[in-house]
Amino acid sequence: MYRVGAWAGILGSILVFASFIWGGWAYSSAAALAGGVLGRPPGPQDRIFVAILGYLLLLLALFIMSLGRRVARTLEIFNWFDLGVIFMSFVILAIILVPIDVWSEVGRYMVRIGNIPEGVDPVLLGGWWGYIGFATGINYIIVNYFKDKGFGMGSITGFIPAIIGGKTVPFSPRGKLFKLTKDNIKIYRRWLNLMLEELFIIFFLGAIVGMIIPMTLAYALAYGWKVEALWGVPIWLAYALKRLYGDAGWIWGVLVAIFVLIKTQMGVADAMVRAFIDSFWRSESVRRFFGNDVRKAYYLLLIIIFLWASVAFWVSAPVALILIAANAANIGAVIAGPLLIYINYKMPKELRLHWGLIILNIIFIVMCGVFLAYSIGRTLGLV
Repeated sequence: MYRVGAWAGILGSILVFASFIWGGWAYSSAAALAGGVLGRPPGPQDRIFVAILGYLLLLLALFIMSLGRRVARTLEIFNWFDLGVIFMSFVILAIILVPIDVWSEVGRYMVRIGNIPEGVDPVLLGGWWGYIGFATGINYIIVNYFKDKGFGMGSITGFIPAIIGGKTVPFSPRGKLFKLTKDNIKIYRRWLNLMLEELFIIFFLGAIVGMIIPMTLAYALAYGWKVEALWGVPIWLAYALKRLYGDAGWIWGVLVAIFVLIKTQMGVADAMVRAFIDSFWRSESVRRFFGNDVRKAYYLLLIIIFLWASVAFWVSAPVALILIAANAANIGAVIAGPLLIYINYKMPKELRLHWGLIILNIIFIVMCGVFLAYSIGRTLGLV
């Protein structure tokens, strides 16, 4: 974002920080854990107990993110477990438990335009789309992982090491641009194709499928139960599986919820810190303050985020904090999307994106704007 201007880089970092600092995923993970201990969905009367569990889970997340050689690699291990075990559990349960007519209904409404069924909460709907938006529309705070993986020019920029098991490495305050030779451009396009495959298959299709399957499963199993959304949603799967498979189903549902939510909290916190470091590590005074050790800046910011999240636990219910962050992702797409398109055309011609990708980005920005306007409008009583 600094290629637009310093104001854009700083504004983007602040917006990311303000949007995702609420700790709703850790709080919701704590609500699931509390439900497992209590044997029922928690409620407002259990706030103190849930908050204490939330603090413990934040400490656990901080400890996990302190291990390994690279922070990105530690998170990657968790994501592979999530994909291989947790997500496959959702897929198998959806195949076994969701009737054909429900799949048909979901598919029908996914392709209908201009129709919102009666009784749909626009804030929940906007959060659903915004959460997909977080994984597709504002990847500018996620591309940092390509640098940590050492892809392309990332091999000479350095990475963020963990504080336990890692060591200080030179971390470039700015990106590196290769010489525009014929061979380098050919290699760049190979890297670009790899990146586009990952973004499209994993982040775009993966995000949509990863939202649709749990949503459909929840609709098929929990429709009409009147589950209290702000406190009961984190444990809906356990609640459903208990009816079908008894105590074993309850335990598995609780474990799935705890793992998915706390893993998400770690990923969101990491992304926020990376956005800040990418912006402010450019300052020589900042680098000098931290002794040119990016780990000190990373973990200080991480602790600040978790401390603020622990305060937010007392402000609202678990899922309400997630809805704030999820709807804020639409803001990120609406603001950052046009700036990224602008940056694309500031790049050398040989490095620009295909025009088809630009059109897809414009369509996505418009969609995020529509969901954002609908959510805000209903919240303010305007629609």
